[in-house]
Amino acid sequence: MTTGKKMALLASMLLATAAVAAAEDGAAAFTPDHWDLGQAKVVEHLGRTALMGTAFLKEVSLRNGVIEVDVATTARSRSYPGVLFRVQDAGNYERVYVRPHRSPFYDDVVQYGPVFNGADSWQLYNGPGLTAALDVLPDCWNHLRIVVSGSQAQVFWNDLPEPVLAIDELARGESAGGIGLSGPLDSSAFFSNVRWTPDDGLALPPPAPREPMHGILAGWEVSAPFPAIGVDFSRYPGERITAAAWKPVTADRRGMVDVSRYYSRRSRATDCVLARTTLAAEADSLLEVDFGYSDIVTVFLNGQPLYSGSAAYQSRDRSFLGIVGYNDGLYLPLRKGDNELLLLLGETMGGWGFCFRRGREVFARDGVKKEWSVTEGLAVPEAVTYDPQADACYVSNYFNEGQEFLSKVSLAGQVIEKEWLKGLRMPTGLLVRGNTLYAVDRSGLNLIDIRGKRIVKTIPLPGVRMANDVAVDRAGNIYVSDTPAGIVFRMRGETLEPWLKGLERPNALFCEKNRLLIGQNGKLIAADLGSGTAQVLARFEAGSNIDGIEPDGAGGYWVGDHSGKLFRFSASGEKTLLLDTSNPDEKIADFAYIPGRKLLIIPTFDGNSVAAYSLEHP
Repeated sequence: MTTGKKMALLASMLLATAAVAAAEDGAAAFTPDHWDLGQAKVVEHLGRTALMGTAFLKEVSLRNGVIEVDVATTARSRSYPGVLFRVQDAGNYERVYVRPHRSPFYDDVVQYGPVFNGADSWQLYNGPGLTAALDVLPDCWNHLRIVVSGSQAQVFWNDLPEPVLAIDELARGESAGGIGLSGPLDSSAFFSNVRWTPDDGLALPPPAPREPMHGILAGWEVSAPFPAIGVDFSRYPGERITAAAWKPVTADRRGMVDVSRYYSRRSRATDCVLARTTLAAEADSLLEVDFGYSDIVTVFLNGQPLYSGSAAYQSRDRSFLGIVGYNDGLYLPLRKGDNELLLLLGETMGGWGFCFRRGREVFARDGVKKEWSVTEGLAVPEAVTYDPQADACYVSNYFNEGQEFLSKVSLAGQVIEKEWLKGLRMPTGLLVRGNTLYAVDRSGLNLIDIRGKRIVKTIPLPGVRMANDVAVDRAGNIYVSDTPAGIVFRMRGETLEPWLKGLERPNALFCEKNRLLIGQNGKLIAADLGSGTAQVLARFEAGSNIDGIEPDGAGGYWVGDHSGKLFRFSASGEKTLLLDTSNPDEKIADFAYIPGRKLLIIPTFDGNSVAAYSLEHP
């Protein structure tokens, strides 16, 4: 029996024997009058009375509030200890758990995994806001605290002041329900000191903004499940299609269809469903799609099989997890008119679902137009800066096997000089001021005589771990971001000093009047040049990395996320998505804006190209 089914059975036992009622603040000893201990043992561990296994609190219901518990695991144990909350019935609850055996090297040591209809769908819920890294210290007590409010939750670990995992959207929505602990009975994980504090007035910080994913295939129909025994995955299931009772479903904001939201498993072995959607084409054409699935699938287009594969846990190698994402690609030969895209999908364990999107689809708001692209001769372009005297741009080529260089490119998309300047090592940020080009590289800050095309001075940057961008204020003070150190350094004359510390991976810099704008992971801040006092100007979605900032000429800014999103941040504080190239995985690195041409010159980093977009705005 799977872990998810064991939990569902135990939850069923609990809910059948105990009425769920509102609770005061509480701490309950591991005794039968407080807990359903049918699948748990009370033992002594590390000097405490502890619980081993899976148990549920009796007569406790929590909608919003705090759940706390101490967790102890043995070294490298595969134990998955966790907390269940808002338990609704035998197969529906929220779950947060840890994987001690993957600590501290992986980014899925702590995971949020909602359970629908008894399915433990950990393969479908992975990534920012769902999983995170964690250091689980073995053979000692670690403190786990979960704060739940509305459709959000935050997970804290030991004495860390910030949450190790911020869940912006609980998949099961808002509800009240029971509390449980889930773990094995093999002496690899233990619980102690359980406390809960209901608080319906509790408020968490607003979640990070979420930008829509473009190109997803959202509307589907799904059949009822049926056993996989006897099913030929290579054959178009025409008879089953005719007999199926189809249920309309809509993919979530990630493009994911979680089948378990709609149906329970039918058997202990592999189950199947059919899923279909219609693709309309104005003419015969070839459509590229990216997709993911769990666990076994055959893709049919207009009755013909085009793809068959298995992404089940450990199906490809012992370390293969089967996490669902847009990891596979397929070209669909569409014919003019309507086309049936049909999936025959089988599930064994770990999550039952799929996601599809149109490949390489770029979103561009009205008024944003691609003018040209330089695709030859560049080597990981990281930054672009504009030289008004030359009416051209310089491009830092970040990696070329130790032979890095700066290129000179015209505003018409012509490479004027591929290796305009050599001798730098992994150059990043660039800035033109008069006849001086400031260029950051691994050796320090280089001052380049533009007319002479030569490095006239290199200022070492002692104490800097990885210099990234550069900016200069009106007084001539130089600012350099050190991304991994979380510091912006300031240089006055020849003196370099940490100026602003404790930042979250500072990257892009832009100086204006009396303040420095700093792009970080997830936000844009402005720091006063006199006091260093900083305020947040805009927040961005989880996982974003602000790599470019330029004034738009109307009191606002163009702001670029390295993952492929360009925003306009207006003078009134409104943030608008203008361009999204993340679907084809085209990065937006440190760009330049030429106001007189309303032209944005964007380096794509590992795309090895520079693209120009014209921008119209009010």
